[in-house]
Amino acid sequence: MVFDTRRPIPGRTALGLLAVGAALALSACGPVPLLPPALSDGRTLEPEPTETSSPEPRPTPPPEPTHTPEPTESPGPEYVSVFALEEGDCVAEFEGREGISQVPVVHCDEPHLYEIYYAGDLDGDEYPGEEEVISMTSERCGEEFEDFVGVEPTRSELAHRSLFPTEDGWNEDDDREILCLVHERNGDQVAGSLEGARR
Repeated sequence: MVFDTRRPIPGRTALGLLAVGAALALSACGPVPLLPPALSDGRTLEPEPTETSSPEPRPTPPPEPTHTPEPTESPGPEYVSVFALEEGDCVAEFEGREGISQVPVVHCDEPHLYEIYYAGDLDGDEYPGEEEVISMTSERCGEEFEDFVGVEPTRSELAHRSLFPTEDGWNEDDDREILCLVHERNGDQVAGSLEGARR
């Protein structure tokens, strides 16, 4: 594919506590021993109260410190074939103008120069010549621009470029695909999509 250069670039204490509780229940509720009658003066002896104590609460261990993950750095661009590009992909840059085969793709939240807003095929059997391919590509990209950005290309602060098949690609690989890319007219990078930018 080549660039249309005529357009501007776009988540065990329970058992232990149960055992303690059972032992306390046995000592508090068992029968009280009686004195023999010879030692009794006729008075009824009241059993001395037994102190019952509940087990001391176990201290709660302090909460484990939470670990805040370190922010991860952007993995950087992934170089992919131009034939694998789709609408919605964002491209960091192009290193060449002609015969492009691979481009650096990044997530659209990362700074980038271009966003693919349209991918489609041209019609035709025989290769019509580069000028005609450029003309058909520019026309199609212009038609699709307003649907994506929200304003006509002639009234927009943004611009668009395109990738289109070479003659060899057309004839030997049956390549008819074109890609339309939107970008800032002044060449500044963008973070985020330009869909519906309306400017």
